[in-house]
Amino acid sequence: PSVRRATRSAMDGFGMEGLGFPTETSTEQWELELTARSIYSRAVSAGLADHVDAASPGDWETSVAVLQREEHVAYLLKSLRRLSAGFVVLDASRCWLCYWIVHSLTLLGEALPADLADDVIEFLALCQCADGGFGGGPGQMAHLAPTYAAVCCLADIATDAAAKVVDRNTMRDFLRRCKDERRGGFRMHDGGETDVRGCYTALAVAHLCGIDDSYLRDGVPGFVRRCQTHEGGIAGEQGAEAHGGYAFCGLAAVTLCGVEARDALDLNQLARWLTHRQGAVEGGFMGRTNKLVDGCYSFWQGGSFPLLGLLMREKEKEKGEEAEASANEGGAKSGSPRKQNVSDARGAPACALFPAAVSSDSSHSTSLGLAFNSRALQGWLLLCCQLPNGGLQDKPGKGRDHYHTCYCLSGLAVAQHFGRDGTLGPSANVLEKINPVVNVVESAYVRWMSLVEKQTTQDAAE
Repeated sequence: PSVRRATRSAMDGFGMEGLGFPTETSTEQWELELTARSIYSRAVSAGLADHVDAASPGDWETSVAVLQREEHVAYLLKSLRRLSAGFVVLDASRCWLCYWIVHSLTLLGEALPADLADDVIEFLALCQCADGGFGGGPGQMAHLAPTYAAVCCLADIATDAAAKVVDRNTMRDFLRRCKDERRGGFRMHDGGETDVRGCYTALAVAHLCGIDDSYLRDGVPGFVRRCQTHEGGIAGEQGAEAHGGYAFCGLAAVTLCGVEARDALDLNQLARWLTHRQGAVEGGFMGRTNKLVDGCYSFWQGGSFPLLGLLMREKEKEKGEEAEASANEGGAKSGSPRKQNVSDARGAPACALFPAAVSSDSSHSTSLGLAFNSRALQGWLLLCCQLPNGGLQDKPGKGRDHYHTCYCLSGLAVAQHFGRDGTLGPSANVLEKINPVVNVVESAYVRWMSLVEKQTTQDAAE
């Protein structure tokens, strides 16, 4: 009853549906929306107090929507050296821990000290299996998930020593063993389950190691297509529910198959499903229909938009339409944010407090017109998911962890560099740009691929 009374005073046309028929699920949703509204209200009040004479109503953002960069770096560096005993439950995720932490630091523009980078490289080398692939930790069986994490971590480090860790011959053998020829997808490990994760992790690793070929790609678009559901999203396997993580994996796998696979999915239906997963009140993304928003889906859902735009532009080219030259850049070039009405911002929903850009470019009605509200997403991440002592969380009250820190920052980078709406808050908030297909920082990705190409040339000469 108290939740229902509180929501009546906050109703403004955004969210709060079904007040007359409360359920456990809807009550949790209302509580989260009220929490987000309260956080945004306090942020606006604090920001306006700091900018009493501000020329623009948006100036309040620069003092409250601030990335706590130094605190995040301190939290991550400490974790890379030592974790508490409670982390023993993640013993099979040690490669993931390395990736989550190293990738977060790389996004923040923090170069690893040379000795620490060498320690990470040496540890990951211990996780590589003699017959190919990486286990979750030393002595564990090869599995596509930690293999992807290990290779991406090495790619973010992008040094000669990092590039020499991967045995590309045994890696090729491992990926081929995981290929499910009957269904076209990939098993996660020898004798394991076949799902969309396998398709993505296998093809991403093959791409990063320079060993992708038609055998690995064959059948993948068809497998992913069968996993697209009636909602338009993508499930882990045929007949299951559409899910944000699987949607990204499926879309990225199809992207890695090349332009010939661009017709594998119903992109319009996928775009519709993706855009409806952004919470109007909170600003973040939910992983499934009628679920709570979660910071990690800032990447899994938000990161799908650059890939969606890429495939849609390829289809436009095929039709003879002019490709949009600015599509890969995003930022504020394509429009300027609408001015917020902050005169009475008590409980304002994210979509009203952080309105999307107004674009004068009619071409945005095609691929880029599908874009999410990147300002609202940044507001959610900076004000609701960020903790003042470092690290980011699923949602308010959940507490920080390395997984959510990694994917919240990855989603923030996507919003800043691929969204239409520019950077929320001060310019110092800008993170490094990522390659959204593999989620490796772009500058590191370029160096890594150059090292892989060099290795390929050397191998061919021997």
